[in-house]
Amino acid sequence: MAVISAVLSGCTPEENQAELPAFDGRRAFAEVESLVRFSPRDAGTPEGWKAAKHIHKRMESFGIATDMDTFTDMTPDGEKTMINVIGTYPGKTKRWIILGSHFDTMPGIGNFQGANDSGSSTGILLELARMLGESKITPEVGIIFAFFDGEEGIADYIPGDGLHGSRHMARQLAESGDHKKIDAMILLDMVGDKDLQFTIPYNSSRELVQTVFEAAHATGHRERFSLSRSVITDDHVPFLQIGIPAIDLIDFRFGTAPGLNDIWHTASDNLSSISAESLEITGSVALEVVRKLAMTPDDG
Repeated sequence: MAVISAVLSGCTPEENQAELPAFDGRRAFAEVESLVRFSPRDAGTPEGWKAAKHIHKRMESFGIATDMDTFTDMTPDGEKTMINVIGTYPGKTKRWIILGSHFDTMPGIGNFQGANDSGSSTGILLELARMLGESKITPEVGIIFAFFDGEEGIADYIPGDGLHGSRHMARQLAESGDHKKIDAMILLDMVGDKDLQFTIPYNSSRELVQTVFEAAHATGHRERFSLSRSVITDDHVPFLQIGIPAIDLIDFRFGTAPGLNDIWHTASDNLSSISAESLEITGSVALEVVRKLAMTPDDG
């Protein structure tokens, strides 16, 4: 509880000094390359903890106040110790948005890098954090960078399986009342596929779907986004459950041919399955969403 309450009461950075540059997919790809050195990084394992420490170190190097929130949770394989990494970039108001990614990998897969499934989204969030930290821009609304541990379910997401880090953070926010300060939660997951086609799940907040579609149009990528009829169990769900508008930016067709998802949770999910171009597309749209939600004054 103390971690979330502390980060939401941080001080405000300096006033705006510069405009943000264009998102650089090559930098994001380099972040993914660095992360997958810790592979596999299953929740509750030494490599998972090393990955969390790596993310924390990177965030602090960008000048972003960052905490490591260590917690224990029960899984179908017993109790495990996991680590959420939470960075905060305060704005002019006491309002916040959350940008989320998980960094853990699916257990039981040999030689698994998870370059797309956890690596791509984490690389993009790290690059966004670097851009903000170096810009010294003060947004209207503060930005929380949430890197979740324990997203992967190992028993088909039965109650208590998977989403451990996001459920832990949502519980903290609800118990402290800080969930009332959160305007939106934007989750990125599996966003580096070379054949990038977003399938936003039906269980996403409609106002955020519209915001994302507008951002995609503004950046010239609207044709890559569609609203799926499917409901997806992902790290945005615990935030929806406590009343925070949330959306999942995901390409759930990660396959060897259009429409397939046969690379997902296989050893083929490695650096050769993602591209800097796709990371740049995703990062550009995410950056435009941040501009719309956090950097535009609320005239109301």
